[in-house]
Amino acid sequence: MGNKNAPQADKAESAEVMQLAEEEVTLSKQRQVDSRLRLERTTHSVEKLLEAELASDEVHIEHVAINRPVTAEDSAQVRQEGDVLIIPVIEEQVEIIRRKILKEEIHIHKRTKTEIFRESVTLRHQEVTITKEKP
Repeated sequence: MGNKNAPQADKAESAEVMQLAEEEVTLSKQRQVDSRLRLERTTHSVEKLLEAELASDEVHIEHVAINRPVTAEDSAQVRQEGDVLIIPVIEEQVEIIRRKILKEEIHIHKRTKTEIFRESVTLRHQEVTITKEKP
């Protein structure tokens, strides 16, 4: 009975080696088309006539000779008569006595003129049509 370990050593030498199986997995992706979309964009143009009434003022300046003395009651002030703005122009003349002479008046006539403005312009708008197609 000498060595208890000896029979176990014999067993280890006589044991069969068994191969172990190992599984591996591989993951991959693949594209698959199940439908397609088609986008169509169309542009439409429409001619429109723009119309607006435009107003402008014209001024006509007229010098009206007066050449009469200005009295104390006649103050020769700027005044409005109808659509005419009157601006008196005073000149002093030296004589034996000093008096004011209404030399002239400036009459400014104002008229409003209207005209029709027309211009043709192109307006565009777009539409998108989506169509689903099978492969």
